[in-house]
Amino acid sequence: MTRDVKVPEELMARVSASREPGEVVELVATVAAYNMVSRFLVALNISH
Repeated sequence: MTRDVKVPEELMARVSASREPGEVVELVATVAAYNMVSRFLVALNISH
């Protein structure tokens, strides 16, 4: 999700096979949120 946004079908199938649907949603939402935060900080030129 970080590099290409779209998750390859094979990877999503592997994740979905080992997790409950709600856990997959939480995982995707967490990755998306971290991506948003990092892009927000870069856009504002905020560093640590």
